[in-house]
Amino acid sequence: MNITAFLEARIDDDERRAGSGWSRLGDTRWETDNYGRDFLTPSAVLAECKAKRMIIDMHETYSSAAHESVGIAWVGARGGQQVTADILRALAATYAEHRDYQQEWA
Repeated sequence: MNITAFLEARIDDDERRAGSGWSRLGDTRWETDNYGRDFLTPSAVLAECKAKRMIIDMHETYSSAAHESVGIAWVGARGGQQVTADILRALAATYAEHRDYQQEWA
């Protein structure tokens, strides 16, 4: 499994959890449970999922452009690909406890 597939699977999991019975008390980013613990609201989780998918799409766009470009265009696309690859590794690190996480992504 590559890092993109790993992230997409984790995002799918997050979206499922956000849509499956979490409290919908408000639209604020954080809520507090009965024990005083803070947690993200479903709408905040879904917004994060959307942002993560946008980052994955950017990486795929830069990767495609790097394969198809030459000269200065290739340099720009390759630079964008490297930056977004670093961002993908940072996103994956938030799921480091998952059994499918690979240490080479760290």
